[in-house]
Amino acid sequence: MRRRRVVVTGAGVVCSLGSTAGELWEGLVTGRSGVAPVTRFDPGRFRSRLAAEVEDAEVVLEPGPHVFEFKRMSAFVRYALFAADQAVQDSGLNLGAPGDGSVPPPGLPSAGGVFLGVAMGGLPSIEAGVLRQEHQGVRRTSPFLIPSLIPNMAASAIALRHGITDEQLTISGACASGCQALGEAMRAIRSGARTWALAGGAEAVTTPITYSGFQAMRALSRGDDPASTPRPFDHRRDGMVVGEGAAVFLLEDAAHAEARGARVHGELAGYATNSGCDDLTGISTPHVVRCMGDALADAGVAPGAVDCVYAQASGMVRGDAAELAAVESLLHRPVVTSIKGHTGYTFAANGPLNLAAALMALRDQAVSPTLKFERADPAFAGIDIAGEARRTELRHCLINAFGFGGINASLVVSRAQSRSTVPSPP
Repeated sequence: MRRRRVVVTGAGVVCSLGSTAGELWEGLVTGRSGVAPVTRFDPGRFRSRLAAEVEDAEVVLEPGPHVFEFKRMSAFVRYALFAADQAVQDSGLNLGAPGDGSVPPPGLPSAGGVFLGVAMGGLPSIEAGVLRQEHQGVRRTSPFLIPSLIPNMAASAIALRHGITDEQLTISGACASGCQALGEAMRAIRSGARTWALAGGAEAVTTPITYSGFQAMRALSRGDDPASTPRPFDHRRDGMVVGEGAAVFLLEDAAHAEARGARVHGELAGYATNSGCDDLTGISTPHVVRCMGDALADAGVAPGAVDCVYAQASGMVRGDAAELAAVESLLHRPVVTSIKGHTGYTFAANGPLNLAAALMALRDQAVSPTLKFERADPAFAGIDIAGEARRTELRHCLINAFGFGGINASLVVSRAQSRSTVPSPP
């Protein structure tokens, strides 16, 4: 039985570089950083005082059912919903008017679903709720507290808003969550269980408890200049910078997309996820090699055919080295890049934002630079790390996302081979 192909027909993005996929790409290729001093709280008592924050004024939810409640939810819910609205609009798939969560709107294509990755969910709401209760009393607790903090609320909000009454799945696999959600949606469409799905990841945890916890782990960059940190792959890297964002995509059975004349951004061709680490928070090179290799096998793509890697690469000393060692071991000198110098480390949104970047790289036949990278460790001097934007032929991109506890996930995205592909600019 021939396996169904899965294509991307809609994309929605919000991050520190902007509130559309186009703004993300423009920021990446022009070398613009979304990192700046923290504004969501006073960071004076922390060593790390930078973040890549979303401009909340740009996250405007259109009128519809439950919008009063959604506007009062944790930021990860609002960002996911905003990105999903973009993806639906971009896809041209007729989902009708926003539903009320009870009956699908007229014209809704059957067999859809929502697959979303969330790592820490409503952590800011938890912290604020505890402080409010302790300082102001139990009666001052918000009735929106519990709905705001549960990780599934982002996927639920998308389903309720768009009248999706079929499968809804939230994956919480640490920083691999969004990559896993995309992969599981792809598998569901391949199998015929779903015809289309909204899939991606969202995160917004710029809050004191996040900084306190990661500072105790010595995971945050201590740099105070937004122009010089974080520095993925660079020999002077010293840790990550917290980022916020969401990216959601409309994935679709290729035959269904072709039948309705949909514009295709690219093909999600392969996926793998596995477990294994040397310690609770580390990245294991052998397990990453196996994960990337399994994703390539799933896509039917040889290691030598990978043209570009959109890497996990957060700016962590050991993590970046482990990933580069895996790339060098398995692949045949692809160009390697990271977007974390632009967007910060967005946890569950890492993989989905990488997918957005990879799709536009395939469209434009160009690789975005690794911002703030100057020189690699001597051991990796032979790896082709993109220090600046470049034009090059791209057929297949590999996307990595890894999480605490040894959760690894890799995706293969390929240039669409269809009459309905997104045209390259002149």
